[in-house]
Amino acid sequence: MHMEDRELGINLIIDGISYPLTINASEEPYYRQAARMVNNTLSLYKDLFTGEDGVRIMTMAALDIAFNAVKNGGNGDNAEVMRKFNELSRLIDNTLKG
Repeated sequence: MHMEDRELGINLIIDGISYPLTINASEEPYYRQAARMVNNTLSLYKDLFTGEDGVRIMTMAALDIAFNAVKNGGNGDNAEVMRKFNELSRLIDNTLKG
């Protein structure tokens, strides 16, 4: 097993909530960058839509990030991106319900 293939436990803080994840060590920088992008986008939409509920703000942030991913080279058929997006959506849903 290569060092890059080993699993790594990390905690990402998104909107002040800790999300523990087990990932491939080689993917850690991408997850950290993605968390920063999500936090920055959430902050932008919180400033734009004061008074809106968190779910609406998260939905707009998710749409913004997905739009930019598709616009900047994605064709909308990227199964891995969709899998990761669905995983993040599930984590957010579970946290909101808990």
